[in-house]
Amino acid sequence: MRLGFHLSIAGSLLRAIQQAQVLGCQALQIFVQNPRAWKWREIPRPEIEAFISARRLAGLGPLAVHLTYLPNLASVDAALYQKSRERLARELALARELEADYLICHPGHAALEPESFRRVARTLAAAVAQTSPPPLVLIENTAGQGQELGWRPEHLGMIMRRAEVPLGLCLDTSHAFGAGYDLRHPAGVARLLLEIAQGPGLERLKIIHLNDSRAPLGSRRDRHAHLGQGTIGLEGFRQFFSHPWLRPAAAIMETPKRHQADEWRNLLCARSLTSTKMLLG
Repeated sequence: MRLGFHLSIAGSLLRAIQQAQVLGCQALQIFVQNPRAWKWREIPRPEIEAFISARRLAGLGPLAVHLTYLPNLASVDAALYQKSRERLARELALARELEADYLICHPGHAALEPESFRRVARTLAAAVAQTSPPPLVLIENTAGQGQELGWRPEHLGMIMRRAEVPLGLCLDTSHAFGAGYDLRHPAGVARLLLEIAQGPGLERLKIIHLNDSRAPLGSRRDRHAHLGQGTIGLEGFRQFFSHPWLRPAAAIMETPKRHQADEWRNLLCARSLTSTKMLLG
């Protein structure tokens, strides 16, 4: 299992590659646009080619692109729903130009009812029809704040079955803990992985978002913390990673960005937690 961070592309796509090399990453996650704005920045072909070349030289992989924050793939507002569909398709196409392996998205916000899942499935199916994998679209679990869909693996399984296109799973540890899965204990880890096996399927789990949580178990809140400094804790992560069913391609940290020393500490913690997995494959 390869380790990396979500890193900034502010100023240039190459900035993320440079940061990843300084930190000693093996994998990488980025946004391809400003995550909090609808405005689209056209990326010149030379910048795309320079990014691809630099990534190859750095040996970074897999590369995951995270969909920006504003799209709501389950929205009941017709204008927002259409805008979200268009944005997903456009970011997926750009991710393919960048030779990304995955594009990660949240399922969206809506009432917990069958039609909400059908809307998400239609959106994902339409995007994949326009830009077939790679990159493979991964749906990320949520903490269940407000009207978030996807805090149970069965939600994600329903979306995948209805979409009828290739899709994968991104599992966020902080979100899972907030949704009530106690990763600190073998029974909690087994419960989560069993629900994934019965829902999306364990073979679809490609990326872990490796984050500790500042929120209590079952709080339905999304509050990331540095590894070992939250309510999951290092011993909890050791329990989590010791499970033999857990075989993702990479673990990506989305821990708070305050100082580069925090990044190095998080990476050292992650290496210690996942060393057995890395030796086995």
